[in-house]
Amino acid sequence: MSTKNSINYLDSELSYYLAGLIEGDGNIWTSKTLISPKNRINNPQITFTFHIKEKPVFTKIKQVLDTGSLYQEKQNNTCKYRISKTNKLIEVINMINGKFRTPKIKYLHKAIDYLNLLYNANIKKLPLDNSSLDSNAWLAGFSDADGHFQISLEGNYSLNKSRHTIRGRVKCIFSIKQRAIDKFTGDSCVPFMTIIADLFKCNIKYVSKNEITFLVQADNKHYLTKSYFNKFPLMTSKRLDYLCFLQALNYLGKRLTDQEIIDIQAIKSSMNKGRTFYNWDHLNFFYKKKNGYRLMVNCSSTKRKLSIRIRLAVKCRFKFD
Repeated sequence: MSTKNSINYLDSELSYYLAGLIEGDGNIWTSKTLISPKNRINNPQITFTFHIKEKPVFTKIKQVLDTGSLYQEKQNNTCKYRISKTNKLIEVINMINGKFRTPKIKYLHKAIDYLNLLYNANIKKLPLDNSSLDSNAWLAGFSDADGHFQISLEGNYSLNKSRHTIRGRVKCIFSIKQRAIDKFTGDSCVPFMTIIADLFKCNIKYVSKNEITFLVQADNKHYLTKSYFNKFPLMTSKRLDYLCFLQALNYLGKRLTDQEIIDIQAIKSSMNKGRTFYNWDHLNFFYKKKNGYRLMVNCSSTKRKLSIRIRLAVKCRFKFD
């Protein structure tokens, strides 16, 4: 089974968005052994774990990719979206290949090794992407996973009544927080985080020994945040927080009236964990695939070749370290 020249939408914004989303909240799982004790193929899987409030987004992704299973775990508000069907898995791997920027590329390459071995997929392992961050939707996907928008109200604008004697100030903040060293690969996250911080003209800060962040909070830097996310929109509920963030920018650098204080407090209270209303109209403009030839497989010949590969794998019990 060859994927060469079979897909021509690899550079679509959907591909970059998915790559960022996977590197933020996704997991590329590959078994340590090709074959299970019951002689079944252990296919790689791409899995997203998310709060139930984000279910409309992943329902949309499932619809656009036309694959995957979506389900809620019992007794909690956690949901999972999983891609494991061979043809579609290879299709998605081809879409995101060459668009990774973080240490998770090791898991992508491991999955590619697996697919090439079992299915003769002929996927070339591409290196980390070094294209300009503001040229594609990767950061939108990554921010939908790990980005955070907040409004800070200080002094007599604060919701804390004990601080009402201090002169008020409104601060709008966009931030991303990561481990300094990736827990599973042992690789540093500082290089890619530095590139993101550079886009917003700010610096990396160590929150703790193994936790780094950057804060875009200076009033004269917010145009950079607006410029990127207006061009490459967020798709999770963080888009709604971003819209609140944009509203709050109108309150910066001025002395607020009593009504304006009430208004900005209401905006802040409706964000993040305080959000109770969700409008998903923006999903009507979700990133789309470009028209392309869908990956097809000659099932009979593939099964014959695969059966030989399985027998060989079972015989030698091939393992991935």
